[in-house]
Amino acid sequence: MADEIRFRHDIRGHKMTIELDQDVHRCIHFGRPGSSAYHFRLVTWPGGLGIAGDCGDYTFSRIRDMFDFFRDEGMENRINPSYWHEKMQAQCKTSPARQFSIDKFKVAVRDAMDEWQVRLGDADRIREEVRQELEWEPPSCSAEAYAMIRDFEASDGNRFEDFESNVEDYGFHFIWCLRAIVWGIKQYDLVKQGRTQADHDRRVLAGER
Repeated sequence: MADEIRFRHDIRGHKMTIELDQDVHRCIHFGRPGSSAYHFRLVTWPGGLGIAGDCGDYTFSRIRDMFDFFRDEGMENRINPSYWHEKMQAQCKTSPARQFSIDKFKVAVRDAMDEWQVRLGDADRIREEVRQELEWEPPSCSAEAYAMIRDFEASDGNRFEDFESNVEDYGFHFIWCLRAIVWGIKQYDLVKQGRTQADHDRRVLAGER
């Protein structure tokens, strides 16, 4: 997951270049001078917003000015992956918004295994069998995960019946791009207000907006 600390590290030294700014028609580039690492561009048009760059391409549609849709009024860098995912119109072909999560898969397997009827004294052995199966050749996608579950049988005969758990989560690049959208709009708003990030931070520490 692309947490806030990781994102802040990735965009350190980024500068904003406003390439187009006409009502809701905008094209704004963010990047480190002399480097293409983690650069991204925000583009808006009536009813849409697109982000494209080093961490993937995604487009969204909801209201006429999508800066208003994504804008974090409290400037606290909040994101809403589940709701914003509903408004996504297109996603990066190499980094889809939702991807197989080995962590969610392991939790789902443990939860399903807790429902098994296991003979007294066999629980630790059965758990070890499942652990070895997961770690011997861990699945890399949902199809492999469901196939592993379908084919598995414990030494006491227990199987994962009717395993339908959701084993996907929001991908790293999708979350990173959501953070980039919110952060980018914040930088744009600060410039429009004649302020800088440092000005904003000082006002927040002083209890102001």
